[in-house]
Amino acid sequence: MKKNFGLVLGCIAMFFSLGTRAQSYFDEALIFSRINPGGSARIQAMGGAQVALGGDYSTAFTNPAGLGFYNRSEGTLSIGTNFNNISSTLGSYLNGTTTNLSNGPVSDSKSNFNIPGFSIVLHSDKSNGKMISGNFAISLTRTNNFNQNISYSGTNPYNSLIDYFIAQSNGNKPFDNGYYPSQFQSNGASYYSLSRLAFNNFLIGPANEVTKNADSSQYHTYVDQIPLQQEQAKITGAQNQVNFAYGLNYNDLFYLGFAVGLPSFNYHSTRTYQEQFPGGPLYGFTLSEDYTIKGSGINATIGAIVRPKDFIQFGISIATPTYFYSIADSYSATLSSGWNNYKYVDVTYTSNTRTLDGGYTDSFGDPLLANYTLATPWRIRAGATVFIAKAGLITADVESVNYSKSSLTSQTDGLDFAQDNADIKTFYGKAMNIRLGGEYRLLKKYRIRAGYSLMPDPYAFKQYNIDNAITGISGGLGYRTDKFFVDLGVIQSQWNAPYVVYHYTPQTPVANLQTSNLSVMVTVGFNM
Repeated sequence: MKKNFGLVLGCIAMFFSLGTRAQSYFDEALIFSRINPGGSARIQAMGGAQVALGGDYSTAFTNPAGLGFYNRSEGTLSIGTNFNNISSTLGSYLNGTTTNLSNGPVSDSKSNFNIPGFSIVLHSDKSNGKMISGNFAISLTRTNNFNQNISYSGTNPYNSLIDYFIAQSNGNKPFDNGYYPSQFQSNGASYYSLSRLAFNNFLIGPANEVTKNADSSQYHTYVDQIPLQQEQAKITGAQNQVNFAYGLNYNDLFYLGFAVGLPSFNYHSTRTYQEQFPGGPLYGFTLSEDYTIKGSGINATIGAIVRPKDFIQFGISIATPTYFYSIADSYSATLSSGWNNYKYVDVTYTSNTRTLDGGYTDSFGDPLLANYTLATPWRIRAGATVFIAKAGLITADVESVNYSKSSLTSQTDGLDFAQDNADIKTFYGKAMNIRLGGEYRLLKKYRIRAGYSLMPDPYAFKQYNIDNAITGISGGLGYRTDKFFVDLGVIQSQWNAPYVVYHYTPQTPVANLQTSNLSVMVTVGFNM
């Protein structure tokens, strides 16, 4: 059966997190483009700054020229744990003003163990004049950790998800024959829509149920109580990149590098959204959704580092757009309702009049499947490192990304991204990410590190009065010998994000997600 993907987009629009979901896929372009540089515990402890800092496998991802600093082979393994806490407050947004709907913030947390990286660096001396050495690296870098739980609750006197269902159903082709609307029949335009599930749960119905000869393309509801709205969303998954990189050392002055990256991601989310109507004929309803996205891609990075003096070096790198040539998503939904002995009246089709008592359930049956591609923006990085004699160093990076340059292409019949690509250009803007870090050597073998990072709001204009910038403070310790080293990194990040419950004019319910994330990682390495 051919699915109407215009309505599939509307269904998935109800679902996504980590930002506004404007009835489209366009926010995936941001989620999978807004990445962290990742790397070893040493680099993470210094705020992620690494573009002008060589001798660490992390540079295989950001600036492969840094591999040219190696003078021997090395192997590393990083392990980590992540603690995520989100405090959510539900509000109603209208014309630039947000009205609080919650009695207080609702907190939810999630922790997970992970392997954020590993590497093998193979050193090769050169006997070619000033060409001193070349180093080849294979590494894994984690660039996104999606694991989090989201919960919110509030009483909404302005609208219900039922109003959204009505708005989505209004104006569609009415009946061919009999009671059941043609748009919700198996070959209808709205068969794969949440509105059909609402119709089959008696949450909405055509207007001629109430008034004979009324326009049956318009919809209504018998539910008029104020809903208590609440949701629990559980998100798992990660985005990683395997790097194949090579770096050259020319005369201990110029360092050049090239890398090919193979990124991939796995994002899975389940959502349980509920509305309760105390004292009404409808006890409430529950919408359960399941969404999975998997993707694979390819990119390339070139970079250079120059060391004009022993105490200073400068780096620059350019990363091509990542072409996610294979993205597949799967979406399914089930809607159930509970009624309290309510007489449902249909004045036009009197045979449809019935008493609603107990539970009703409907679902899509088979999951909705889609395939498409995503091209992310170019990235330009620049940095500088200053060495303070043998006592330590200070390093800083800037990274320029224009998120409005992403684009989506469909590989599925009926799935059109024209509006999504227009929204990408409208809603997203340029960002200059900043990372600072320092390292102090103590008693020759020990290191103390600290850092700071800022990823500004990627939107062209603020969404729902919420600044989506991410700030991070980090620190760590290190121990090094000629053959072995171990590093500890601790990163505390904070940010706010709008979570749109559903889009409804004039007032849209939006939860403000205040996120605090603590990552602890350890890198163990052996020199060979």
